[in-house]
Amino acid sequence: MASLQKRFAFKLGANVFGILLGLVTMSFVPRVLGPEQFGKFEFITNNFKLIFDTLALQVPVAYFNWVSRKGHKEDTDLATGATFYFSLAIATLFALFLAVSHAFGLHAWLWPDVAPEYLWAALAFTMVTFLYQFLVYLSDGKSLTVGLEQIRLVQNTLKFAVLALLAGGGLLTLGSYLWAQVAVVAATVALSVRWLYRQDAWRLAAIRPWRFPKEEIQSYGAFVWDYARPLTLLMLGGFLFLYFDRWFLQLIGGSMQQGFFGLSDRLGQIAFLFTSAMTPLLTREFALAHEEKDHARLLILFERIKLFLFIATVASCFLSVQSGNIVALIGGEKYKGAIIPIALMALYPIHQTFGQLSGALMVATGQTALYARLGIIMMVVSLPITYFCIAPVSFAVPGLALGATGLALKMLTWQFVGTNVQLFCNTRYLRTPFAKWLGLQVMMVAVIYGIAYTSHLVSGYFNLTWLLPLLQYPAVSENLILHSCRLISAGLVYLIAIAGLIWMVPGFAGITRKDIMVNPLSLLRK
Repeated sequence: MASLQKRFAFKLGANVFGILLGLVTMSFVPRVLGPEQFGKFEFITNNFKLIFDTLALQVPVAYFNWVSRKGHKEDTDLATGATFYFSLAIATLFALFLAVSHAFGLHAWLWPDVAPEYLWAALAFTMVTFLYQFLVYLSDGKSLTVGLEQIRLVQNTLKFAVLALLAGGGLLTLGSYLWAQVAVVAATVALSVRWLYRQDAWRLAAIRPWRFPKEEIQSYGAFVWDYARPLTLLMLGGFLFLYFDRWFLQLIGGSMQQGFFGLSDRLGQIAFLFTSAMTPLLTREFALAHEEKDHARLLILFERIKLFLFIATVASCFLSVQSGNIVALIGGEKYKGAIIPIALMALYPIHQTFGQLSGALMVATGQTALYARLGIIMMVVSLPITYFCIAPVSFAVPGLALGATGLALKMLTWQFVGTNVQLFCNTRYLRTPFAKWLGLQVMMVAVIYGIAYTSHLVSGYFNLTWLLPLLQYPAVSENLILHSCRLISAGLVYLIAIAGLIWMVPGFAGITRKDIMVNPLSLLRK
């Protein structure tokens, strides 16, 4: 069984590799598809994931918590089989709903400006993505993270290769983009199932969960009911309000505004990938510490969030400041309207990270009812904010008509508010000062954003035109070369400044100088 340090190192390494391949992929996919087609992809895939997660009633999340608690000391075949068949039934229900909506023409209202064939491709994409996530839950819960992360490296490499071949051959369309990803993820699902079976993470008994003793079935069923019921209320409420966000933007702004927001959301997630590696691992450790009633361990683990908040802030602030250069490189003039949404959504992962890791404590310690109540309240209040930011001035109740920028602004500000409400409850539970954590957030973002902006200004004084004759390649414009060089030079200045900050004030990043000198990952042992 790999240590937490090793599992995190592999997850982080796989995420960094995925980020690099994702950046290269994003350098040609949005440009080839164009804002409208890319916007349709973002709209339907996000929408379908939301629908499936709602129908699943948080049972997969309960399953992950069960495996995290029990997987180190007993088999979990009953839970694996029962959750799989439940999810399969949900997928069938979703497919029937899609068929009925198509038969009665409801699809044109539910998914404006999206042809039916893309809806079925999006359904397949949603299903294979869920199956892979289900296997990630099993591997993380069983501390088998390293092997599955190696398979994910294969997945990311294969996905990039297939999409590059399609783009190079002039075959990259919305349909081929969807089905290519379905094929790649399905292949890695099959590979992951075989590998986990060989690691004894599941046995053939899992495909016949109804043969387990009645008392074991009832025990797992009661756990899922008690654990997931409050979260189900949150998901049902969340479905209405999160669906409204994207649907209203699609209805008012159309696929182009959806494309601008989709691109900003994708690029914002790059920063989140640096820290999302820790979320399932920390959730497992929270659940285990709670199971063993180790309050001191819970507090130590919660303190580790400072490091991941720092990492997210460093990545987010740089991407936000460099939004103009990023848009010029990835989308060109067609995506000029995405510059401000990207600058805003690049900052979203800072409190998304905080919210995920802080929320993991609530979920792992069984405070699901409180977690659900807070989430529902925040979403109810967010609906009129979404309307006000997106609605045109011509409506009976006029809005600001900000399109993608409005939705990005709403998500950024409301994420900050929601995360800190949740944080307040967690600090009371752990008996640690809330003011300390609030001050840390404000100070960290202000200082690092200042460093990012200063690095941008400093790099602007570099005369890079002398590089143009050295870097001339066919089909590469001088504009692209200059933007690339500006991004790289600003990045180098930024990294040097951040390294200096960590060395002078390591506590700002949630570490000590000893951690730096010995092993930066050693803090995960604590």
